[in-house]
Amino acid sequence: MTWLPYVLIVGIALFGGIATMIIGNSKANQTSNPEYDRRTKQNLRKLSYVYVGAIVLGFGGLILYLFN
Repeated sequence: MTWLPYVLIVGIALFGGIATMIIGNSKANQTSNPEYDRRTKQNLRKLSYVYVGAIVLGFGGLILYLFN
């Protein structure tokens, strides 16, 4: 059972990578959206919140792993 966390991490990473490639190459993503271009600052702020949350959760998981 010690291999289960590694399988989960690799599986999630593969899923995320494949999903990113599919979305990036989709027809809807190829067309320009002027509304998206106007909201760049707001979009970057939201994305930054997601990254900060992911980092906090990641460190929390690491701390739990190290001290258990």
